[in-house]
Amino acid sequence: MSYQVENSFYKITDHKYPLLVTLSFFLVLSYVTFSLSDYIKDGDFFHYFIYGKQILNGQGKDVALFNAGPGGPIFYAAINTFFNDPFLTAKIISLLSGTGIVFFSYYIIKNIFDHKKALIGQLLIAFNPRLDLISVQALNEIFPIFLIFISFFFITKRDLKLNNVIIVGITLGLSSLIRFQPILIFFSFVIFLLIRDNKIRTNLSYVLVMSIFFLIAFSPSIYYNYVTHGKIIDSNPNYESLIKSKFKTPQWIEGMKTTILSTENTKILDNKLFLQNYFYNLFYHNPNKLFNFDSVSNVSLIPTIPYLGLIPFIGGLVYLLNIKLNKFLGLILISTTIITTFLIILFGDISIHFFAIIIIPLLVLTIVNFKKCTKNFMPLLIASTLFFFFISILPLSRADYLFPIWIVIPTLGSIFFVDALPRIIAKIKLYKKNHSSIPSSKLFIIIIALVLLINLGHSYKTLENYLFEGTFSNIWNEVIESFQNNDPHTQQGIETKKIAEILATQPGIKNSYVMSLNDIYLYYVDTKIILATFQEGISGDPIEKFLTRENWSDFDKYMSNVNSYPADRYGKNNPIPDYLIYGNIPISSWKYDINATQYEDLKILLDPNNPKIPSNLEVLYKSNKGDIVVYKINHEK
Repeated sequence: MSYQVENSFYKITDHKYPLLVTLSFFLVLSYVTFSLSDYIKDGDFFHYFIYGKQILNGQGKDVALFNAGPGGPIFYAAINTFFNDPFLTAKIISLLSGTGIVFFSYYIIKNIFDHKKALIGQLLIAFNPRLDLISVQALNEIFPIFLIFISFFFITKRDLKLNNVIIVGITLGLSSLIRFQPILIFFSFVIFLLIRDNKIRTNLSYVLVMSIFFLIAFSPSIYYNYVTHGKIIDSNPNYESLIKSKFKTPQWIEGMKTTILSTENTKILDNKLFLQNYFYNLFYHNPNKLFNFDSVSNVSLIPTIPYLGLIPFIGGLVYLLNIKLNKFLGLILISTTIITTFLIILFGDISIHFFAIIIIPLLVLTIVNFKKCTKNFMPLLIASTLFFFFISILPLSRADYLFPIWIVIPTLGSIFFVDALPRIIAKIKLYKKNHSSIPSSKLFIIIIALVLLINLGHSYKTLENYLFEGTFSNIWNEVIESFQNNDPHTQQGIETKKIAEILATQPGIKNSYVMSLNDIYLYYVDTKIILATFQEGISGDPIEKFLTRENWSDFDKYMSNVNSYPADRYGKNNPIPDYLIYGNIPISSWKYDINATQYEDLKILLDPNNPKIPSNLEVLYKSNKGDIVVYKINHEK
């Protein structure tokens, strides 16, 4: 008995550093979450929460979720019955999920490599600014990512057992209830299980068992969608494609609107346009979120400096696969580089597709040397490749959408910093006959500390810009600003609360409708929302016709109905607003006909004294900056 106690104590102390990293992450972000974030700022979690509440109230038939399953909304609404505060619920879920990701990251990498690499990889994850940010944000993404990390932990076991495969199937099935992207991870693991060794019967049985438990865990979504909407999956990614795609034509936009209105499945309306968007996403937009070509919002290992994160990624992969150039590999490298470059010059744009010249030869070398890869690293490598190629059908609006497969980046980074970099330094010293007084071990610590310090500074500024009002200009100005004596910061979201509190004092607000750009006000005031982007209607129409949605297109009215609260998928309610919240609205990229809408006409609402504003619009509030105005609409009795 004493031996078991001593052995358990040894295991705990042996892992004290990863536990310390996890605890530090939790404590620091707990302070940020509960002391510095007093006002709700994100509409994402809350949007899903209110529809989960509507589903639990038996009104699920009226709810449409375009790019997510019903599991998240229902789970959030159910959990909130314990806290009775959706913002607090979101904070707790995000914080615990982020902490869980940091915790499991160490053990995922430890399954594959040694303690040192696992600890360095965990530090790179814990100090990543995007992970720090989404761990305090109220989003729909982080909990399913946490479940994916659990599946990575069990699939990377050195001695993979049947019970590990069962847990993998369950966690990926549960994750897919919330977001559909984990289904790609599931198929990646199927490929891994089929090719991992020559035990065909065992591998097939593992695939079958994992698939069964995945379907069992995912079955509530299938059942709900079939019973409620008469289909297995009630989702339409066409909307994501419509609003986010880089290259569009008016004909394509109108075609996408038609498919959305008819609830058709995703289909390619224009092959040429599809390929143009796909290769833009694959070789520029999405890798930009990974390695920072020109985006400060990225998940690079060194997110502050463009392209620098490519070095540990490529260096770690080359070292892991033991790629040593010989005549055969040299021929492959040169030929794939030349062919890729030629194809880009012939069919593409070098300013957009330049990353292909780097990644395609690297991918070919990886395939050729794949058998050299550590076996339990294979599922991460397969998942990251398959996921990235499929997810690039859409341009990712946020870098954290890549977190489902991001574990491969810090893992390769840890290999680079722990194994490859010291050898490079040693060879440089030997070549230059440099007998530096700084030992390689100290140089390694300095480099790691410098990377973590840069990331810590980036995290600080990222969280500051999220939590407090202000504008981001560029990295250098942000650094200078950190050392200046600035006025006390005003928290983001305080004005949302102020507006909601004004609305809450209005008589009959519970049964009133508020026309607004988003539904976040519902957190503070019990009312109903009519969503408007203020880019609807017909140019020249009076404001009254905009408020009644009389001349809105069928598509604009449909999108308003499904995003309003309560959701009105079939347009049965046709509500008229009692209040109006208007602000400066950015133009949607897909609105090619913006001049034909009431977008410009509505800008007079920012000036309550404008004589063209209808007399029945009574001003309740105007922000100090003049960029948001709240009106009460006095209807004729």
